[in-house]
Amino acid sequence: MGEFVGIDPLGADKLIRQMEAGKDVLGRARPGLEAAIAEAGEDWAGHEGVTPMHRTWAFFHESQQDLKWRVDTLKRVVPTQQKGMLTGTLPFSSEADAVQAAKRDATAITEALKHHDQYLSGQSWSEVEKALAALKGRADDPAYAATLLTALGPEVLEKLFRDWMNTQAKGDRRGLTPDALKRAADASPGLLARAFASAEGSGRLGNEWQKMAETAPSDILTALVGLAPQSGTFLNKVATSLLNRPPNSDAFPTDPNWNLYNLAKAYEANPEAFQRLLAEHPKEAGVLLDAYTIRSTGVPAYEEMLAKALHGALKPGSGTDDARDRAWLTVINSIGSENSLWVGGSLGTFANSPISRMLAQDIKPILDKLARGQAVRNSPEVPYLKPGPPWDKLDATVSARFMGALMQDPAAADTLMKAAKEYTKELDMGRFHPFAPDSYSREAHVNLAERTGAMANLLLSGSTYAEWSDDEYAEQIAGYVLMPVDYFNNKYLPIESALVSTGKDKALDDFKDVMKDMITDYLDKKTPETADAVANKLVEQQVAFLAESLKAHGQPPLGAADRAMMREAIKGRLLSALTEALRIRGG
Repeated sequence: MGEFVGIDPLGADKLIRQMEAGKDVLGRARPGLEAAIAEAGEDWAGHEGVTPMHRTWAFFHESQQDLKWRVDTLKRVVPTQQKGMLTGTLPFSSEADAVQAAKRDATAITEALKHHDQYLSGQSWSEVEKALAALKGRADDPAYAATLLTALGPEVLEKLFRDWMNTQAKGDRRGLTPDALKRAADASPGLLARAFASAEGSGRLGNEWQKMAETAPSDILTALVGLAPQSGTFLNKVATSLLNRPPNSDAFPTDPNWNLYNLAKAYEANPEAFQRLLAEHPKEAGVLLDAYTIRSTGVPAYEEMLAKALHGALKPGSGTDDARDRAWLTVINSIGSENSLWVGGSLGTFANSPISRMLAQDIKPILDKLARGQAVRNSPEVPYLKPGPPWDKLDATVSARFMGALMQDPAAADTLMKAAKEYTKELDMGRFHPFAPDSYSREAHVNLAERTGAMANLLLSGSTYAEWSDDEYAEQIAGYVLMPVDYFNNKYLPIESALVSTGKDKALDDFKDVMKDMITDYLDKKTPETADAVANKLVEQQVAFLAESLKAHGQPPLGAADRAMMREAIKGRLLSALTEALRIRGG
């Protein structure tokens, strides 16, 4: 019979540590005390010798075990992230009772399974299910679960899963479908998965159970992690094992692959584990993200589920900053690699990709890392542009391909453009004049302007991989080219009234239309000019517009030398990527 208990897990953990410290003191004192007693013999002044010390040590030890069992069980019975007091009814009144009950239930399950193996009938299987039903209300007790599973062993656990699948989900040959997984959750596999989570998550299972992640069939492993929230350590072991197996290594390679879907679903429920997988196992994570894998699973819902899992692992504030950065690097390197089928591959474009849209949604906090990587490649002589580790290892061409992969989805491209514009606004480039008399202001302007230009450059480079209509392409390119000037004009020039601001914005829109028409004429072959000539004209238009805007708002005019310097600065930041983008698009 169980009992209702209330425990503060943090306080209990503190008490357990204090008792461990007391055991350590007693353990160090015991040898010296025993030696002193032996040497004193009959002259020893004490009465009971070291017996009270032994009893004290045993009391601490037994109390620790009982308290740990109660805390572990209560955490499973009341799955919550709340702090402070937890209350609930434990399945058993003591750990010893839990162990004895588990032994009895394991014997009953084993006998029923033997009987089923002999007769292989529906009735014999129902007896197995009846024996397994004893786990209801008990599977969340770690001591009970560990004792039961240890008595059964990994092979019997796998057999119980397989026999259920063979009778209840015969058609699911590459992982359980969502409907079958729901049925399994309400039957014996769900109870066994919960028992495994209780025992393994509390560290009560031996090494043979960890090896199961390497040897068990894929569908059993994905059912195990899909039916109950397993520990992040075990989930990642399952993932690395499955993703290192040869493609289509199972017996039914043409069936829909629900194993990957169930794995992604398990990661959606455990974003910290997925973040660690992405950060620490880039090779295996790359299999999940591989374009061929996504398109060949035969499960359209896989991409949506993977997008949700990625959002949990990569969204701002998720996990730790270091792990999240390394997780992002894995995603960027996988999707933007030289051999990536996400871009320029035979699989077609990812025009309606939930993954692209999710990544574009969550990318804003790392845009500065990507911009710095592009900027330092363009201006290696400016050391303060260099991103810090681990971003200093990212290849700028990989970043561009990654951007291009996302831009194949128009919605993702729009989200990226908005995020990039917000990034340039945050730089506040207009705080420093490019020709200020002090070197600090000039250096500060270069720092901010280089990063602003680098972001436009990155989007221009990525745009070569996007598949848009000529009109959409011209619209996007004009926006990218105008980003540095648009922001410089908005932030540096004093806007004293809404009327002036509206007029300035109208001028920017008109200027963008001029640039868009220039690009469209080139793409439609209405002009004999080359991509280089068009790109130079676009840059010259930027310089002219900047000079006129400065003059119109009462700023010191640009002299001939200043104008030339601004032209060269803008060319250095944009011309190469702009020319390449136009050349590739225009054929």
